[in-house]
Amino acid sequence: MQLDRTKAKELFIWGSINPARAMMYRKAAGLPGLLIYIYVRWKMGIPNYITKKKSEWVKLDNVAMARHGFQMDPKTKNNGLRKLEKENLIQLHLLENSGKAPLVRLLVK
Repeated sequence: MQLDRTKAKELFIWGSINPARAMMYRKAAGLPGLLIYIYVRWKMGIPNYITKKKSEWVKLDNVAMARHGFQMDPKTKNNGLRKLEKENLIQLHLLENSGKAPLVRLLVK
């Protein structure tokens, strides 16, 4: 069986995800915590289109998350982020009542 090279790029996953670490995020905040972890790890592997540098901070906006299949209710995402921050698994940069998407950095990668 041969793999179509045009499909190979769609199947490629940026970086590797350690299942033990992923389960730490799930244990701390449930399924939203796991989805946040996978999304942030994936986005960390993609360089910025202007600077060509990778960043440790990832913007968690609802539209981009939904576009890539990580859609969740904003309140659920916020609760998950708070739980992960309380467990010291992420660092959260959030401007309260600003309407802007939070920036997240993983402390346990």
